[in-house]
Amino acid sequence: MTTLYLIGALMALGATLFVALPLLRGAKQSAAPAQDAANVAIYSDQLAELENDLKNGLLTQAQFDHAKPELERRLLQDVSAGGAALPTASSAMPRWAGILVSVLVPVFAIGVYFLIGKPEAIDAPVFAQPSQDQDPRQQEIEAMLPQIEQRLKEQPDDIAAWTMLGRVMMALQRFPEAAQAYEKITQIKPQSAQAFADYADALGMVQGEKLAGQPTQMIAKALKLDPKNHKALYLSGFAEIEAGNYQTAIAQWEKLLAELPPEQKGVDKLREQIAELRQQAGLPQAAAEKKPAAVPAASAASVSGQARLSPALKSFANPEDTVFVFARAVSGPRMPLAMLRIQVKDLPVEFNLDDSMGMTPQMKLSDFPEVVIVARVSKAGSAISQPGDLEGVSAPVKLGTRNLKIEISRKIE
Repeated sequence: MTTLYLIGALMALGATLFVALPLLRGAKQSAAPAQDAANVAIYSDQLAELENDLKNGLLTQAQFDHAKPELERRLLQDVSAGGAALPTASSAMPRWAGILVSVLVPVFAIGVYFLIGKPEAIDAPVFAQPSQDQDPRQQEIEAMLPQIEQRLKEQPDDIAAWTMLGRVMMALQRFPEAAQAYEKITQIKPQSAQAFADYADALGMVQGEKLAGQPTQMIAKALKLDPKNHKALYLSGFAEIEAGNYQTAIAQWEKLLAELPPEQKGVDKLREQIAELRQQAGLPQAAAEKKPAAVPAASAASVSGQARLSPALKSFANPEDTVFVFARAVSGPRMPLAMLRIQVKDLPVEFNLDDSMGMTPQMKLSDFPEVVIVARVSKAGSAISQPGDLEGVSAPVKLGTRNLKIEISRKIE
């Protein structure tokens, strides 16, 4: 910032000397025409400075309107009426007034800048740098919104579309809108325990990650409909911890632990949380469970194979049509857990779906031990199925499945 101020000061000094030196030299000239020419040049320079200061916002229009006539008046006084002799003391006065003005204008401009300008902006970066923490898939997620909203306009009771809208809003951290989406699902399908659990989750985020009040009521409704609902049991544990009921929280999480397969991601973390709660509540630790054997490489959290288009349906697809190959949970939300996007001209295609291809951080392929793989030709380029799309769906497969074959062989009516 100091360097910039120094440069500005030097520029102001240069402008001042540019105006003042001709005035000083004018005292040594003996011919009136030369003096008149110098005065006109000075006037032009000073007027240009005033206009430039007005343009750059350093002077207001009122200040400019006041300074310009004064400058013109001085010019009329300085310009000779036709052949006077050497300048007298009285004729030197306007010159010194001009020199004074040429010095005061930059000083005045600097003062105005510090009064109404933003000196701190000098330290600001020239270009704003993009956030390094932004999810690289956020634009893809946001791009899904118009398609989902259009689907809901056409089919207001489409639970799959409302569920996807809720997931997208949660991923974008637009929690009030996510809560509205899940509330709609509970109205359309009041017997869905998962809908009430999702609604409780969104409400808790709206309340700043607090579950007291309405979120706890929604958890209770979910567990009444399905006492084994995984999400409801997990949230119930947190709600009980908030209320200080550690033993009840432990009981809820132990029910959940009994429902989860040992190899599922997050099970070890849940055991640690239960152990911490037991310690805080002064309860003895549970007997050590036998740790499951390491998952072999073939059971890694991915599914691979090949997707192809049936020869019988080739006439219904254009080479530029969009193709989605994605994994979806067998039981639970229908939102894609991992997705590959290509075109018909790229078929057949070898695919390997894993967590790196997930749509949201909250919904990972590795969180679901069993999935189905869908290959769909979308005529509209939308991830939501529509009449006229072509589709192939696998049977339920476990994570780690290799060499899966999917043929797109059905037209959606």
